Amino acid sequence: MPVPLRRLLFCLLLVFCCSHKGWAVADDARADSVMERVFTYTRRSRLKASSYTSQLYVRTRLKTRRRGRWIKFVPGMFPLEKGENVYLSENHVVYRYRPPGQVDEKELAYYSTMPYLHDSSERVLDRFSLSIYEPNLFSDRILSPLHERNGRFYRYKYVYSYTEAGRVLTRILIRPRFHNTQLVAGNIDVDLQTGAVRHFEFDMTYDMTSITLSGTVGSEGLATLYPAQIDIKTRLRLLGNRLEAHYRGVAGYDFRAVAEPDTLRKAASRYDQTELCRLRTDTTHMLRSRSYFDEARPYPLSADEQAIYARADSLAAVRDTLPKAPGRRFLSPLVENILLDSHKWNLGRSGRLDVPAVITPSMYQWSKAKGFYIQASINMDWQYREKVFFQAVPRFGYNFKQRQFYWCAPLTLNLSQAHNVAVRFEAGNGNHIYSADQADEIRDRLSGISHYDSLMQVFDAYDFHYYKDFYLQGDVSYEPMPGLKLSAGLRYHDRTLLGWNEVSQQSGMERNLKSLAPRLHVDWTPGLYYYRDGSQKVPLYSRWPTFMLDFERGVRAGGCSGEYERWEFDTMYKYKLYALRALYFRFGFGLYTNRGEDYFVDFDYFRDNNMPTGWEDEMMGKFQLLDARWYNESKYYVRMSGMYESPMLLFSRIKYLSRIIQKERVYCNLLTVRYLLPYAEMGYGLSTHFCDVGVFVGMANHTNVSVGAKFVLRLFDGW
Repeated sequence: MPVPLRRLLFCLLLVFCCSHKGWAVADDARADSVMERVFTYTRRSRLKASSYTSQLYVRTRLKTRRRGRWIKFVPGMFPLEKGENVYLSENHVVYRYRPPGQVDEKELAYYSTMPYLHDSSERVLDRFSLSIYEPNLFSDRILSPLHERNGRFYRYKYVYSYTEAGRVLTRILIRPRFHNTQLVAGNIDVDLQTGAVRHFEFDMTYDMTSITLSGTVGSEGLATLYPAQIDIKTRLRLLGNRLEAHYRGVAGYDFRAVAEPDTLRKAASRYDQTELCRLRTDTTHMLRSRSYFDEARPYPLSADEQAIYARADSLAAVRDTLPKAPGRRFLSPLVENILLDSHKWNLGRSGRLDVPAVITPSMYQWSKAKGFYIQASINMDWQYREKVFFQAVPRFGYNFKQRQFYWCAPLTLNLSQAHNVAVRFEAGNGNHIYSADQADEIRDRLSGISHYDSLMQVFDAYDFHYYKDFYLQGDVSYEPMPGLKLSAGLRYHDRTLLGWNEVSQQSGMERNLKSLAPRLHVDWTPGLYYYRDGSQKVPLYSRWPTFMLDFERGVRAGGCSGEYERWEFDTMYKYKLYALRALYFRFGFGLYTNRGEDYFVDFDYFRDNNMPTGWEDEMMGKFQLLDARWYNESKYYVRMSGMYESPMLLFSRIKYLSRIIQKERVYCNLLTVRYLLPYAEMGYGLSTHFCDVGVFVGMANHTNVSVGAKFVLRLFDGW
């Protein structure tokens, strides 16, 4: 090619690239200008609904395909029928929004052709935040690209402009800056004059379900903040099984609560949210008749939808006349029911008994220190007359490494709902523990040693004689005001020496030690918001920490010789940060101010807890690598714990891992006891739909470093 021609082509290419870059810069500037108007729309228009009521009609078409019976082993999964099926349902729901981001829901009517699914829409719609300008598109996650503070997580690109109903609308393309399930991709159509979004469409992932959310927003006033029509398409595929749903909703809004703020201020207390929680106390029954929707349906059924209803009616008539075919089963119906299904029985008109399935993966956990552990619980409620309420929640577990069975049976009788006057009784077996005499001998041998390895050698060389524990506890509690709980009661321990023999008797060890102690407890959460359900004050939330103070003093009475005096203080706080992040704090201390001859160092808030009350992040505020023998050695302790939680920290930004990882957590736990000054644990954890995993590094007295891990199985626990 001649040199002049090459030069000409090069110049043309350079001009094209520069002009194309100029177009891109111009488009970016145009997109930024449009998004600036979107971000400031509510502020410029002075539109803000502090609370509102919405009535939503939703029509759902559900397509399922089941391959194999193994899907029944997945807790929380829809009970899919064999083969491919299509269902249709309609429901009429009332929502009530109140600050800060609290949503109540009341289902007025529901009808479905799916025989044993209560409500196929509850997984998505109950968590959907109707305002597209709120920080989150869902009540618990998904950062909205239309909120100003979320702009740093997204890229915006101008696509084109067009005219609709005399208005110039601009389409903006939205892409996340990195891969994460808390972010969306999609597009919006913006009124260029006002900056209001008229149409939107977002693609996202929620609980392993692919979701496409689209809608049209209201035309004027406060209605421009909320969608008038909503379409949600969901797709879930799991090893050959498929579930696809299409929700189409029409919404209407009532903003009269905004125009009547004085009505809300007339409550007896500024923390009383009863007027904003009417749906929670609404006892009207839900209608389950198709005839209701024949009259209340805002738009008619299509021919395909009418065919689904007709086919369901004919199948129901045939199903009632044909005997059930036995078919091939991996398990018998009885065994399958016991292993895979939880059970709920009504105890008369006012009682209920809940028994979990035997195979419940959320019961299992493993750690380096404790090995494999399993736990389950049973819940029983019973209402006597109007004001007396009885509840029993026995829990039991087994540790395979310790080969020890744990159990506890708390019983609560609520006598007055106005001030939550309750009588509580609990029985159970505690941890195996060594006596204070042995703790004194250990402290003498540990004296003068600072290196952690040497301290542990003293523990390993000492021949501990452990006592098994049986305890009874009873107390009466009273709440003079919401957030303040006062309790007084008694605690009884009956501890028996394990492996009793003649050598133990000759050494002067007591085979059986009993203790009886009066106990006082104060639990205070300042600034607690609540609502009234009849005479009962039900707590909602507080922006303050929870403070707890305990006092216990052993007395000599009825053969009980354990004489001691113990004080403990503990406080816990969760501080929510922006963009779905949170900080957790915990601080506490305890000490024995009076020590008799036969007592045990056994704290309430600093112990090797083998019976946790729940599995919600079982790693928070606990020392995962601390040897269990340290809990009963020191007459005092001071502990601090902190955790930072974020859905977009490190690995959750990686393309493929972001679909699995829900949250990442960083842990920091500090402890001071007599011979650990200090003990520290740092950790990093991941939370997924299947399990929680954590890796921890411990350091004691600046001399020893240990590494361990913990694993909590909670397969689809949030479904």
